[in-house]
Amino acid sequence: MTCTDNTATGDEATGATTISAVHPDVIQTHILTCLDGPALASVASTCSQLHALSAQEPLWAEICRSTWPSTNAPRVRHVISTFPRASRSFFSDSFPPFAARGSRPAGIERALELISSVDLFHGRRAVLSRVVETETESGWFRCSPFRVDVLDPKDAVATAVEYPKSEEACEGLGEEFRLSWIVVDPKGRRAVNVSSGRAVSVERHWLSGEVRVRFATVVGGGERGSASEEALCSVTVTFGGEMQVREACLQMEDMDGTQLNGRDSLEILQRALEGKRGRFRDGKGGRDRYVEFVNRKMERKDRKLRDERRLDMLCVALALLSFAALSTFFLF
Repeated sequence: MTCTDNTATGDEATGATTISAVHPDVIQTHILTCLDGPALASVASTCSQLHALSAQEPLWAEICRSTWPSTNAPRVRHVISTFPRASRSFFSDSFPPFAARGSRPAGIERALELISSVDLFHGRRAVLSRVVETETESGWFRCSPFRVDVLDPKDAVATAVEYPKSEEACEGLGEEFRLSWIVVDPKGRRAVNVSSGRAVSVERHWLSGEVRVRFATVVGGGERGSASEEALCSVTVTFGGEMQVREACLQMEDMDGTQLNGRDSLEILQRALEGKRGRFRDGKGGRDRYVEFVNRKMERKDRKLRDERRLDMLCVALALLSFAALSTFFLF
């Protein structure tokens, strides 16, 4: 597709029509409105004419609403309107997969409030869309274990999903569901999708029969060698026996398996908000990153156990040596 109008010898001679010959209203209403976000971004990079037409706010606002129904909430729409390029900036922050290595923020005092825009899809149908606002200023938030719940304890959302009766069915269930959990910083005017999109694990509880579907993203950028070198943003969606959504919550976990408090989790989220977007450089997806994180966590645990055993043996050896020295002193 070309945007130049070569009227002399090229296109007129061959009978071809350039895109510049098409009325802008036709392009905007009949072509650009049929594209999704990535396709629209690609079209915008072809020439200045299409760039100008593709930058219109109504186009990107409709793409955001169709991609994430929860963004149609008035509070979220207002926050999106404050972004540098409104819906286009929000899409560029939220749609690309988050790169595992985030940047270390200079401080964490800026985010006074976080907004979670959550959408759960079964196939192409949205079964759950919610917006949750979380204050981050209180001492209770910063000292308590970090947890953001989408549903109240007594709430349940019905789905048309058949209950999985085998391990194979559970695995297939993980491919059917897709989750988007966009964390928005209204003051910083940034957003990031902390969900892996597809499930990284599906478990069925042996006693209660509940099905737990986990979505997770690994955030790096912490101090090398520490437990916070990498952290796991984990979203667990729990289904009851009739495959009703009973619970959907976001939590943070470090490499020691410790659930982080609000202050530490806020720092992790700031890393994600300020981190890079785009495809994983090494081609690994969310599930591969999750498995790698779990393996590294197990290796770290084994290494700590070995170090503790060595320390115990050293203490025993020192105790025996001290006892022998004292015995020798009193005997001679």
